[in-house]
Amino acid sequence: MLWIALHLPQLPLDAALRCRLRHISCEPDPFADAPIVICERQVAGWCNQLAEDAGIRAGMSEASARALAAGLQTLQRDTGQEARALQEAALWCLHFTPHVVLKPDGLLLEISASLRLFGGHQRIATQLLGGLLELGLQARLASAATAGAAWLRAQSNGISKVFAHDGDINEALDPLPLHVLDSAQVHLETLDGIGCRRLGELRQLPRAGVARRFGQALLSELDRAYGTEAEAHLWFEAPVIFDVKLELPARVENTEALLFAARRLLLQLTGWLSARHAAVAGITLCLHHESSRQRDHRRTNVSIMLGMPSRDIDHLALLLRERMAQLELIAPVIEISLKAEQITAQAAPNTELFPTPTSDAENTGRLVERLQSRLGHEAVRQLSVFADHRPEKSILSSVLSTHQNPRRNSSDEAVDTHPPCLRPAWLLPQPLALNTHQHKPFYQSPLTLLTGPERIESGWWDDALATRDYFIAQNEQHLLLWIFRLRTTSTVSGSGWFLHGLFA
Repeated sequence: MLWIALHLPQLPLDAALRCRLRHISCEPDPFADAPIVICERQVAGWCNQLAEDAGIRAGMSEASARALAAGLQTLQRDTGQEARALQEAALWCLHFTPHVVLKPDGLLLEISASLRLFGGHQRIATQLLGGLLELGLQARLASAATAGAAWLRAQSNGISKVFAHDGDINEALDPLPLHVLDSAQVHLETLDGIGCRRLGELRQLPRAGVARRFGQALLSELDRAYGTEAEAHLWFEAPVIFDVKLELPARVENTEALLFAARRLLLQLTGWLSARHAAVAGITLCLHHESSRQRDHRRTNVSIMLGMPSRDIDHLALLLRERMAQLELIAPVIEISLKAEQITAQAAPNTELFPTPTSDAENTGRLVERLQSRLGHEAVRQLSVFADHRPEKSILSSVLSTHQNPRRNSSDEAVDTHPPCLRPAWLLPQPLALNTHQHKPFYQSPLTLLTGPERIESGWWDDALATRDYFIAQNEQHLLLWIFRLRTTSTVSGSGWFLHGLFA
């Protein structure tokens, strides 16, 4: 087995998002290029690199930290926000494996069955960290053959190799400091007094004496890490319905900044869909605007309907970008939410060397979805055959809907039973009246009738009766024409011959 551990320290999530929004919206940010410390009960718990360069360390009092760094920005720890961040990260990790375990400050992933699918552990690690970075999170990643070993390695800053396997698990764990063990926290001073500072040194001590003096829990945690004791895990379960919100740390007045924030929700959505082996046929992004008056809560719904269900984040983000480009915000946005609609089961796609009809249809459907998002749903139309013998009424223009599968009806079956008839590639909008020359229809030259007549009598039910005899004719330039003669010419002046179409 191969486990990946992601250790997420206490992070200023709101500051990270605000910093990215600042680069897009060009708004001033007090957290940019400033030392940041997260405090809990007036004690520093996490600090960024600028704060560490100023000498601030975890465990230091807030007053001492302020004395060391001018312009220090302090944030109070928000455990609820940290829990939501872990949920977001867990949904993203479901892209790679359904076996995800939530820890108080990190995640564990069992990826043995996913190595071949994603091209190895290195690619999985790269994509994992890239997705977490888009979510505004920073994680320390490590791997090992057991979950306990991977978790201990992820909490250590001095690991030389990120990935450790069965053969080198002892080599990977023995140099780690004792403070990575939760059970050793209250005994660190005593262990340091007897010269025991590494996991390898702790393993060399007599087990009976360690259990009697420090408790069996310390040995159990050590054994689980080295794989000599079985581990039990509670897997993370995705919610049944996907409807998540994201509160923006600053007022957003342009759609470009909203797209960055919305991508965080799309990352969670696609992970949720992967865990359920499903795809989405429609999503709704709700923009909650800033209230100008009390109880004046306005919102804008941006709905996207897909022709073919998908869980491709790049495709969903592209459709959302096209739709948002046409949107004018009625007021600044302070919160966004994303809801998935019309969920359908869908297995993972098979990789193909050459294009297939299925992949071609998918590419065509995505092109139609993009055009509809950019131009509007009514602007993209399709031609469809209608069961009517009159040529000008046999083709209808309707709004293109790629998720409808046309089925053959009884009238189609009846038409198909007739022998095939030649039809021109180009039909004139209105039939063109022809003159006659020596009792022959004339178009640039006298016409020679090649085939016909094909009699059409139809339209009595809608007061547009057509009684025509159609012919395929040819002129001296060898141009093939589709002409007809009215069977009743009493109400029509002229010869009664008309040009209706041209053959390519």
